[in-house]
Order: sequence, then C-alpha cells, then structure tokens
Amino acid sequence: MDPRMNKRSMLAACAGLALAPVLRAQTPATPPAMQRLGICSLLGNSVRIVARELEEVMFKDVAMDDMVLATASKALQERLPQSTLVPMRAPEQVNIDDQLQIGTTASERGKLPAWLDQAAQQNTLSHLLLVNCHAGVMEFRTGMSQVVGDNRVTGVGFFVSASGRTKNTENGAVSNGYLAPFVQLRLTLLDLGAQRALNTKTVGEGYIKGPPEPEAPDPWKFMDRKQKAQALRYLLQRTVARGVEQLLT
Repeated sequence: MDPRMNKRSMLAACAGLALAPVLRAQTPATPPAMQRLGICSLLGNSVRIVARELEEVMFKDVAMDDMVLATASKALQERLPQSTLVPMRAPEQVNIDDQLQIGTTASERGKLPAWLDQAAQQNTLSHLLLVNCHAGVMEFRTGMSQVVGDNRVTGVGFFVSASGRTKNTENGAVSNGYLAPFVQLRLTLLDLGAQRALNTKTVGEGYIKGPPEPEAPDPWKFMDRKQKAQALRYLLQRTVARGVEQLLT
C-alpha cells in the first residue's frame, strides 16, 4: 500500500475525530427557584404569662403577626430577591397547643392543616415559610449578661418570678423577683410541590427586667403595658431575623 495513502487516511481520521461531537457528563439540574414563597404566621395575639399559675392573655397592641411578616419579608427579600413573597396569617386565633402540633407535623412530614393547604393552593405557592410557637428551655440573661434560670417556656410571653434579689442596672433599684419577656419560635421552610420540609429551626431569646424602684412589690408591674409590648416586638424582630438567616444558611 502507498505510504502516502496511509498518511492521508490517518489525517482524514484525525480530522473526523476533531469534528465529532464531544460527549460531556450530565450535571444535576439546578433546583427551581422559590418563585412564589408564602410566609404564614400562626402567632396571632395570644401571649402566655408563666408564673405560679399559667395564664394566657391577648396582647393586640403587639401586632405579632404584622411584626413577624414584616421582619421575615425583609430578611427573605434580601436573600431571595427573585422570589415573590405572599404574607399570610390564620383566619382566626390558633391556640398554642395546636400551633405546636402544626409546626411538628409540617417539619417532620411536610403536611399542613386543610385551611392552610387550601390557602397555599389558591395563592399558587411553590414554597412556604411557617412561623409558630415552640416549647423549649429558656435561659434568661441579666443586664450584666449573666444567665439566670432554666425554665421551660412556650411561644411568646413573660416569665414572672417572685424569688431572688434583682438589681436594675439602669437605676440601681433592688427588689425581690424579676420579670422576663421571652420568645420561643419554630420556623419551617416547606417545598409544597414535593410536600416536604427543606429545613426547620427553633429560635428563642429572653431577658430579665429589674424593678423600676427599690423594693417594688409586684414583679409583673416592673414594666407597664407599653414597655411590655415594646419588649415583645424587639424580641420578635431579633428571633425571626435570626431564624430566617439560619434557615437559608
């Protein structure tokens, strides 16, 4: 065989290889964006007072749902600017025990109560951020950053203690007992199409408020109504913002 033919054949073969399509390994598909993300707060206006006897009172001036929805929306918009956010709330007050059950079922099984599932479908949501009360152990901090107590609390409210001597670091007043506002929440991010929880976080915070004057007789009155509402709004903002950050990290 003519050696020149062999050379021409080899060049042609090489040219053919160069023109052949290159097969590449397939990469996993990018997860779909959270196109329509609902934010549902179940908190309502119910505040729990933990003292010698458990009480539950309505603090409508705190506007807890409004605070949760505004704070979560701001935090999510910064992290997910491509998402359309749809704020939602329960049509009526959801009691704390039901909130705990709804949150547990959503985080473990990706299931929602019928009324919330229907609302999600009507709003054509792809995902949902659910915010509800959580039960957990709370360590309250003093103005000196000392940790006091080891108390189990639920949701949003105040822990009232008549024991121990407490000093107000702002005015130096000393008295028996203390008042401690607290927030204990669960945040769950759900993929509604897949009916599963993508992530869930529990967040909590509380602090001790000392007496307004020396030997004040009633710890519940260490704050007036306006101060109590401000304290809860402050804690809600901090915990919800931190919870959203942890969910998306």
